[in-house]
Amino acid sequence: MAIEIRIFKAKAGVNWFKAGWELFKCQPGTFILMHLFIGVLSLIALVAPIFQLPAALAMPFVTAGFYRAMLNRQQGKKIAFFDLFNVFSEAGRRLMLFRLGLYHLFGGFILALLTTSLFQGLSEPLNAYLQAVESQNVDLVQLHAQQVIDSIQFSNIIVLIAAYSLYTMCFAYTIPLVYFSENNSILECIKASLLVFWHNMAALGIFGAISAGLILFAAFLSFIPLLFTLPVLYAGFFVSFQAMFMSSVIVKSEQSNNEQPQAQNHDRFDA
Repeated sequence: MAIEIRIFKAKAGVNWFKAGWELFKCQPGTFILMHLFIGVLSLIALVAPIFQLPAALAMPFVTAGFYRAMLNRQQGKKIAFFDLFNVFSEAGRRLMLFRLGLYHLFGGFILALLTTSLFQGLSEPLNAYLQAVESQNVDLVQLHAQQVIDSIQFSNIIVLIAAYSLYTMCFAYTIPLVYFSENNSILECIKASLLVFWHNMAALGIFGAISAGLILFAAFLSFIPLLFTLPVLYAGFFVSFQAMFMSSVIVKSEQSNNEQPQAQNHDRFDA
């Protein structure tokens, strides 16, 4: 079953970010804790390779839980940190999310092999450079630094950036597509995720530029602002998913008069 994609103009990227900020403000502490846990789960796989497989398989579940919590918050429901794990007990999509974790892991493995293949000649001059740094010999440091630079081929960098970009576009929207849609084909979800970047390149480019700018700004402040900016960007990214894929799926729950202003924010999802 083909997945319908909606197309937006460039300014939609700004609107998605604004809507993400409005969503984040509803319950900032909970969203920060949720994203902090996802970040720690990602780091565990990097620093402890033995946990790479379980972390990769768990990531689609907790990310889907994060998106479900965002949707519940949009509908006026209170959310808690442990809502992040509710997807593990939900029947119907667990097998698909498990399989998606395997797809992610396989894609990451291919990228690792590609990186090793492209830069296999870099290890020797890089090790020599590190040894020169430890010896604090300025002349050797400069010599080996130049050797490292000479060993890097610009074409290899372009190939690697293209490969990582393709990987990102293929899997960016697959988790919410697998979880929220009724499509049972992961390959169809990957195809839709890739096509949505092609058809909404301007809007997603603007949103990506805003994200990159905020992350670079946080870098000058010891990355501390990332505790706030990354959950906002996640929320904005989920809003973009709703706008492009999920407008017919969202069910607006009945809300009391004091929650009516929040319900009006749903119009922003289709911006």
